[in-house]
Amino acid sequence: MAAHGGSLQQWLVLRILAEEPQASHRELAERLFVSAPTVTHHLDRLEAGGLLTRTRDTGDRRVVRVDITAAGAERLAELEAVADATDAEVRSLLSPADAETLQRLLTTLHERLHEAPQGAIRAS
Repeated sequence: MAAHGGSLQQWLVLRILAEEPQASHRELAERLFVSAPTVTHHLDRLEAGGLLTRTRDTGDRRVVRVDITAAGAERLAELEAVADATDAEVRSLLSPADAETLQRLLTTLHERLHEAPQGAIRAS
């Protein structure tokens, strides 16, 4: 993705925001399995690039809500195309049986990560 002016973190944040409009700062950190300062760093860069906006929650001013902008949606589409091409390239290196096994294992890992207690798994 770097060759296309993006990053994995940028793609992940924009993807989550496209799926979950008005996600809170805390919700993003939990979905990304990162600390609050790490997600703040990513959000600062994306906001500076016009790819997202942050606003205070009207019901609880301590909560910051994050939304993808039109420019962010365009950037996400570009990064999705890169991700799809990369996925196809990687899968072309595998037999159909190996590709199916990989998909099954990745699905299992994804499910288990989301079943883990909050804060049990965290990257920085």
